[in-house]
Amino acid sequence: MNPDDETPHPFNYSSDKDDLNAWIRDFSKYLKVHPEGGTVIYPESFASGYAKVSEIEPGISYRIVNYTLNNDFEFARQPSKEFYLIIYLYQYENSARLRYTVNDVVIFDGIANRFSTILMTNSQVTQKLELEANSIVRGLTIQLTDEWLKQKIQKGKEADYNYIKSKPIFKFFLNPKSRKILNEIFVENIKSPIPELYMKTRILRVLEGFLENLLGQNNFYDAFPFPDKDYEALLKVEEMLLDNYSLQFPKIENLARMALMSETKLKISFKKAFGMGLHEYFQKNRMHKGRQFIDTGKYSISEVGIMLGYQNLSNFSAAFKKEFGFVPKDHRKSGSLK
Repeated sequence: MNPDDETPHPFNYSSDKDDLNAWIRDFSKYLKVHPEGGTVIYPESFASGYAKVSEIEPGISYRIVNYTLNNDFEFARQPSKEFYLIIYLYQYENSARLRYTVNDVVIFDGIANRFSTILMTNSQVTQKLELEANSIVRGLTIQLTDEWLKQKIQKGKEADYNYIKSKPIFKFFLNPKSRKILNEIFVENIKSPIPELYMKTRILRVLEGFLENLLGQNNFYDAFPFPDKDYEALLKVEEMLLDNYSLQFPKIENLARMALMSETKLKISFKKAFGMGLHEYFQKNRMHKGRQFIDTGKYSISEVGIMLGYQNLSNFSAAFKKEFGFVPKDHRKSGSLK
C-alpha cells in the first residue's frame, strides 16, 4: 500500500486480501474513508463514484464499481493463499490509457474509448491495472471459492475445471445478453421494492449464463479460440458497431479491412464471439440505445428516431417492436424499464 499523505499522484494501491470484504475495508483505509454496509463512496481526490461488495451465498461474493477517475490509478493484486475463481465483467470508456497485465504478461495496453470484456482469472496470479484520469469504469467482479465450484460442477466436468484452474487468464466477449443485465445492475435509483434481491438475481443470471456457456458445451476446449490479434480486432469492430448507432450499417468490406480479416472470417468469428451476426448485433444495440433515450424522458419518440438515423418514424417503431414486442409510445406510457 502506498502510504503517501493527502493525494498520491498517481494513486498506487496493492492488495493481497483473500476476500472482497477484506479488500473494501483495506482500500477504504488507503483512501482514508469509512465504508458503510459494504459500500465505499470514493473521495473526490480519487474518483467520483463508489464500490460495493456483498455475498450472495457462502462461496459467492461480488463487487460492483461505478466511477470516473479524477486521478491516475495503479492497482496491483498480489497472489493469495486461498484459491478463488475470479470473473471480471467490465466496461471502460474515455480512457487515454488502459493497461492490464497478469503475471507480467500484457493482456491489454492502449486507448480505451469504449472497451468491454469478460476476463476469468484466479486469486493465485499477479494482476496489475493501470488507468489514467478521466477514465469511466463500470464493472462487476464475481468471486467463487474452490469448494463452491467443486460442489456445483456436474460430474464429468472435473477435468474441464482443472484445466481452467491451471491457466492464469481467459478472455471472452461481453455478449448482448450479459451487457443488458449489466446495464440493469447499473441503473441509478432502482425502482424495485426489493433492490438487494433485484441485484443478486441479476448477478446470478450473469454467472449462470457464463458458466453454462463455458462448461456446458461439448467442444469445451474450443471455448478459447481467438488469438490476441483477432480478439483485439473483433473488439474494434464491436466498438464501431456500438458507436455508430445513428448511421447506416457499415459495409462488411470496410469492417473486414479494419479487422485485417477476410469478410468470411469476420462474419464467422464475430458470430462465434457474440452469438449473433454483425447486422443483428448492430440493430439490437441501436434499439437498446433508443430505449435508453426514451427512458430519460428528455426526448420525444420522433427525436429518438432521428437520433438513431431514422427518417421515417414508422420504420423506427417497427424495428423497436421487433426487438421488444411493443412500439415506443407504449413503452413510454408504461413508464417501465423492462
